[in-house]
Amino acid sequence: MTPQEIRNERLKLFANWLNTLGAAIITAGTFVSAAQFIFGLLPKDTDNGLVVGMALTSIAGGFVLHLFGQLTLAALR
Repeated sequence: MTPQEIRNERLKLFANWLNTLGAAIITAGTFVSAAQFIFGLLPKDTDNGLVVGMALTSIAGGFVLHLFGQLTLAALR
């Protein structure tokens, strides 16, 4: 493989890692929030606004990581 091909493969792997990390953050954040509302897993005095905020923050953070992965792919030659 040429150095250019090696660089492109590394960029693709990094973009894939960012996308997977973003998906994991979205999954964990929304799962905990949904489980709280369905099963009441967290302590009873946990503020619902905190739970909703955590879900929204995890969705936004995961989406930002996905966008960074897309930007990484834009650097391919």
